[in-house]
Amino acid sequence: MSTGSFYKNLIDESLICGRCGNCRNDCPVYKEIGWESAAPRGKISLARELFARNSETTISPEYAKRITQCTMCGACTRACAARIDLQSLWKDLRAKLVAGGQAPAAYTAMIDNLKDKKNISNFANVTRLDWAEELDEIPENLDQEPEAEVVYFVGCVSSFFPRAAQVPVAMVQLLQKAGVNYTTMGSEEWCCGFPMLAAGHADEIAEFARHNVDTVRQMGAKTLVTGCASCYHVWSHVYPEVLGESLGFRLVHATEMLAELIAAGKLVPNELNQTVTYHDPCDLGRNSGIINPPRQIITSIPGIKFVEMATSGEESTCCGGGGNLQGADAGLADAIAGKRIKEAAETGAGIVVSACQQCEQMLEKAARAEKLPLQVMDVAELLLMAVDN
Repeated sequence: MSTGSFYKNLIDESLICGRCGNCRNDCPVYKEIGWESAAPRGKISLARELFARNSETTISPEYAKRITQCTMCGACTRACAARIDLQSLWKDLRAKLVAGGQAPAAYTAMIDNLKDKKNISNFANVTRLDWAEELDEIPENLDQEPEAEVVYFVGCVSSFFPRAAQVPVAMVQLLQKAGVNYTTMGSEEWCCGFPMLAAGHADEIAEFARHNVDTVRQMGAKTLVTGCASCYHVWSHVYPEVLGESLGFRLVHATEMLAELIAAGKLVPNELNQTVTYHDPCDLGRNSGIINPPRQIITSIPGIKFVEMATSGEESTCCGGGGNLQGADAGLADAIAGKRIKEAAETGAGIVVSACQQCEQMLEKAARAEKLPLQVMDVAELLLMAVDN
């Protein structure tokens, strides 16, 4: 993003803020911190004062910290009466931090690592399929099978973090049971690039987008499926804009595909006598509009008692794990997750299901910290339990 587009966005958007305060009511950061400077309208006011008249003004360390104290959940954008695209504004502000050398050290380290390893972990990208060792038998078609109809984009969190690795293990077993002709990109799968957007490095996502899209096209796949909410959002909303072209193949989230397989009778859940609630990932529900498929999967399982949380769907409260907040303020991220897991506990459910590996990691950690008897899992894990039951 150029400096010119930054200031145009910043000035145009900040000047139309009516200071109604709607954004404060839904902001998970403001709810935790309580200071006006942490609220979306407070950040807009500060931005207006700092930059609207003088584009050379230096951002203070205190304001720089406020810019990074955001999960990019999109609740403020949804609540804004003036329809300001606040998520774009926050990305612009983070780009300004990068340009001024004021980005958190964790951001810089992460970007350097992404450029070097093409993933968010400290592991070489050739180890992306190590999670498959958890399978009883590794499918021959798992790694870049030519002419497979479906490519499963696993995502960095599921590929490299032990707890999240159970998600692709479950997903692959379900695809196998349903007779889906699938494969993965293996070591040719690069990070989707979302961490770059959230760190103010929007310009650098183009290389990752070009590589990932071209790889899928070369494999001849008709469909790409991913179980990561942020990966899905980037593939569906960012890649076409960055590349200036359509993907050329169908894109679905894992919950959409699994719901279709159940409807077609290719996956038949057996009875599970459990009370379950569902946490909507921000990038899947509010920001991408995929709300019903996860619920269709859960309610298709005989014996399940499904209960909604106080906030759900587009109004769902964030888990605290988005927007690179863990790198900027891990304590704040954990506090937000703590509130969400308590909301889940209030439903009386024994299982909290989500469809985002980052959400699941945050909520599981919060459940342990709050000593709550809640089991946290992915929709694919719950469905596999039912199919195998």
